[in-house]
Amino acid sequence: MPSTKRAKAKVEAKFVTGSIMRHVIVLSSTASIGLVSLFAVDLIDFYFLSLLHVQAITASLAFAAAIMFFNMSFSIGLSIAMSATVARALGAKQDMQARHLALNNLVVSVSFTAIIALPTWIFRIELLQAIGAAGASLDYAERYLRIILPSLPLLSIAMSGGGLVRVMGAPKLSMFAMLSGSVVNLILDPILIFYFDMGIEGAAWASVAARVAISLSVLYIIYFMHDFSVGFAYSKFKAQLPIIFAIALPAMATQLATPVANAFMTWEMSHYSESYMAGWSFAGRATPVVFGVIFALSGAIGAIYGQNFGARKFDRVKRTLTDSALFVLIYCLVAWMVFYLAIDYVLASFHIVGDAEAFMQFVAIWIGPTFVFYGMLFVANAAFNNLGYPLISTAFNFGKATLGTIPFVMYGSYIMGAEGIFIGNGLGNVIFGVGALLTCLYIINKLANMRDGKGPEEGFRNRHKK
Repeated sequence: MPSTKRAKAKVEAKFVTGSIMRHVIVLSSTASIGLVSLFAVDLIDFYFLSLLHVQAITASLAFAAAIMFFNMSFSIGLSIAMSATVARALGAKQDMQARHLALNNLVVSVSFTAIIALPTWIFRIELLQAIGAAGASLDYAERYLRIILPSLPLLSIAMSGGGLVRVMGAPKLSMFAMLSGSVVNLILDPILIFYFDMGIEGAAWASVAARVAISLSVLYIIYFMHDFSVGFAYSKFKAQLPIIFAIALPAMATQLATPVANAFMTWEMSHYSESYMAGWSFAGRATPVVFGVIFALSGAIGAIYGQNFGARKFDRVKRTLTDSALFVLIYCLVAWMVFYLAIDYVLASFHIVGDAEAFMQFVAIWIGPTFVFYGMLFVANAAFNNLGYPLISTAFNFGKATLGTIPFVMYGSYIMGAEGIFIGNGLGNVIFGVGALLTCLYIINKLANMRDGKGPEEGFRNRHKK
């Protein structure tokens, strides 16, 4: 292993040249492997717990996930702030500013998520009851959350640190750090669940251990392999807090929209059988794994948006949007076809039977088309957050979580039952995905015209004179 001095990395802007589509593919694929490894932890838990053949346990994971989704959203929002602020500084060739931003983002992430985790842990039973958990499912979900909620700051380090490593130009190292968590979880799950007979508590402890592994890995990459360190300075911290929170607060607000919608759908699904809840629980774990590339894309392309925006290359900013949208379309169609063809084998492997099996077979038919538009919303939101329009991202996400979810889900449930909940949510994806994409194109064109010292109307006329 080379010494720290020799290993010290000279981090430069890497996304202002070369093929945009190549950058999109490389960053999203490597980031998705890392992010999917985080999601795979939950799916691994589900698999081993399904071997206990207690449907209340698998159903309880849906309720626990709805609460954890809120907490994870804070970590995602903070990681967006990390990527956006550091990438912008690197794009402007401000190395020391980038280092201070990286450290201060980590301090904010750990502090903020620790504050959030405490009341969530204290009122975990009340929160579970509010989304419909009752009986044995409530008991199992409470036991799971009791263990895993205090590890939220570790999750924030894992996600913000992983985003920083990608922005520094080492996406493969970020991927390996995330994979370390899946390996730890895969090893510990059967040992704790079965050998020590810990059941759902064993799965929770395995997940905590996975978060520890990822956090230590990303910190080692940042501060030892790349020596992207700087001494903490309170004056710098105070000066950069507005910069960080300008992106972090609206980004967190934006990310909170999805768990709000998920909590409502979980509550709506709780009116059906426990078997349907088990199916809903599996869908919530399988979907992020199958479409993990799309979930990762919004975080990964932030570095491309941020560095090209910092370099004032608006033609490449626009190309990032269009290439990302094309990538979403192709990937979703391929992933959908694979998932649909494999659904019977997947359900058998995870012991999904009864209403849960029927529900998942329905989901396999429609998930591809609806997820294309959900991906478009992700792509547009990444642009909004990195181009200085985070409030528009917040507006679209909350619009999707409310107007694009509640009435559609309620009506779908009324006319189609449990399957209507999924279809109603999918229709909201279509409307808000298209709207966000068109709005984003308008904003990028507006920014490009402002750079040229022209208003939107003059820029439009001149483009058509050429």
